[in-house]
Amino acid sequence: MALAVTMKHHLWLKRRIQELLKINIPNVLFCDSNAATDAAYNPKLNDRSKHIDVAYHFTRELINQGNLSVMSVPSEQTMADIFTPGMTRYVNDHLCSLMFGSK
Repeated sequence: MALAVTMKHHLWLKRRIQELLKINIPNVLFCDSNAATDAAYNPKLNDRSKHIDVAYHFTRELINQGNLSVMSVPSEQTMADIFTPGMTRYVNDHLCSLMFGSK
């Protein structure tokens, strides 16, 4: 459901930026969860996914219309994961170098 919330924020920000700056923003969201990406593109529901609400269906509708695209990104390249506990030192150093341009 985090993907649906992110999608709503993306659409809101895109509209505001287009109003103010008159530039076009791509409709691509990056997601490090393969399960969320698969659920966004796969119309099949199973026993584990019956609790999904309207926001999920809105996300799938935007994808089917071609107004939104979700791309999978490995966790090792997701800078937001730098605050994840239990991350190895190698991955942490790699993310720090991406953020701060060191190494």
